[in-house]
Amino acid sequence: MKVPVKNIYYLLCYAWDYVEEGETVDVGSEEFGGLVDLFGKVLNEGVSRLISRGLDREYLVVQEDVRGLKGKLDLATTIKGNLLLNGKTHCTFDELSYDVPQNRILKATLHNLTLVANFDPEQRRLSEHLYRKLDAVSDAPLTTSLFRTVRIHRNNRFYSFLIHLCRIIRENLLVNQENGIATFYDFRKDEQQMGLLFQQFVKRFLERETSYRVSAPKIEWFGAEASESDLRHLPSMQTDMVLKSAEHTIVLDTKFYKDPLDTRFKGRRVHSHHLYQIFSYAANWRARATTSTQTQGWLLYAAVDRDFDYHFNLVGQPIRVCSINLGQEWMGIERDLKRLANV
Repeated sequence: MKVPVKNIYYLLCYAWDYVEEGETVDVGSEEFGGLVDLFGKVLNEGVSRLISRGLDREYLVVQEDVRGLKGKLDLATTIKGNLLLNGKTHCTFDELSYDVPQNRILKATLHNLTLVANFDPEQRRLSEHLYRKLDAVSDAPLTTSLFRTVRIHRNNRFYSFLIHLCRIIRENLLVNQENGIATFYDFRKDEQQMGLLFQQFVKRFLERETSYRVSAPKIEWFGAEASESDLRHLPSMQTDMVLKSAEHTIVLDTKFYKDPLDTRFKGRRVHSHHLYQIFSYAANWRARATTSTQTQGWLLYAAVDRDFDYHFNLVGQPIRVCSINLGQEWMGIERDLKRLANV
């Protein structure tokens, strides 16, 4: 199952909780050859916007030899280096600089994108141009520690969106050190990575676009009796999300699989282990509930080529197994997900 490139961008904007920032780049009117072209365009436009309005600057501590005095005098170093003979001193002072971690990350990512063999030529030229414009920023390798040093505040919030983008580019970019050519991994083929993205998207979307109170609690087993040591061996029931309203409680689990339904036998059936899981979650939640609201269990599958919406009542427990088509236009995804949530 391969989700269209443009839809990946919208999923990420919701998953990262940067919907407004994502809307500053129009991706709906273009076709992209792959994820690297999409991410390259978004990064290029984002960096262009930052350069136009002014890159982040911070005061950095600088130690160097200067004529006269500047800041705090380092007398020991000045004497040791015989600097006074040349009318100089060694001083420590603060200097406003563009050479800060967030700008280093942007510059390094722009450079790495230009190494990708199948990167769109037009976007490559723009990345190279923007890289050169960041001449006041030093070159630095993209390391985990560099990302950790970024400081985001209210005045540079847009950087946070771009740093998330740079991180996902780094995580999926493999550079061959021998020939300097990079390959970008199309993670749409990775069910685990896409499953996590789908889960985060659905959670953030329902938080923003519906009146449900959304959380992700752990459900305790109802009426389980055993020694304390034995109870520790029971499997954990960690929910993807629980939706609450005055009338309903929905225990919802998201799934992302190439084949949303089991086709090993005649016809299409719900995967048994998924059904057992959501039934256990919903039944134990209902048993422990202190209110009279109805508890439902939902399995929500990502799909691209078919829609389904099944309703079951299993031993008095309502279960819904449904899908959202991620292969359609984004407006259709928004519409269908809101419709599903409108119980």
